[in-house]
Amino acid sequence: MMVAEQTELFEKSNDKEVIKCVKQFFSRYFMRLVLKSGKSLASLQSPKYDGMPKAPGVSEDRDGKLVEQADCQIIVESAMEAFQNCTSVASLVVWRSLVRHDLDVQIAMTLHLGHSQFARRKKSAMIEFYYAFTGRLESKGIVNDELDFTDYLRRKPDNSGTNLG
Repeated sequence: MMVAEQTELFEKSNDKEVIKCVKQFFSRYFMRLVLKSGKSLASLQSPKYDGMPKAPGVSEDRDGKLVEQADCQIIVESAMEAFQNCTSVASLVVWRSLVRHDLDVQIAMTLHLGHSQFARRKKSAMIEFYYAFTGRLESKGIVNDELDFTDYLRRKPDNSGTNLG
């Protein structure tokens, strides 16, 4: 009976919603958050597939940044830390699939997995990323289980009268 309780750590009924949230985060928000944070995708380190756990990096480049940019930067950094906190295979699958948009067959070949094995691994990788990411966000005071960052990307009205947009 204890084995059944351990395997039901995450609700199966919630998996589809979690996977949907992760896909929407990367398709709708991630690139815009990266750009709005003052970074470029090229400046972010893609997760390395070497099987060794890595400690998340610390950056001290927030001095003089606007609050809005800092908020976006916190979200991007949390995503990158989540990649580091995931298993190396999960990191590789999510990064190459949802950030770099590599074909599933290319990623499966890298991992020496068949089509159905890869499909299952991709789903579990997205679920793993979700929990790592929401955990990193919560540790920084951001609770956002749906991974909806529309409010962070909306342009704030400029009260100085110099709004050119």
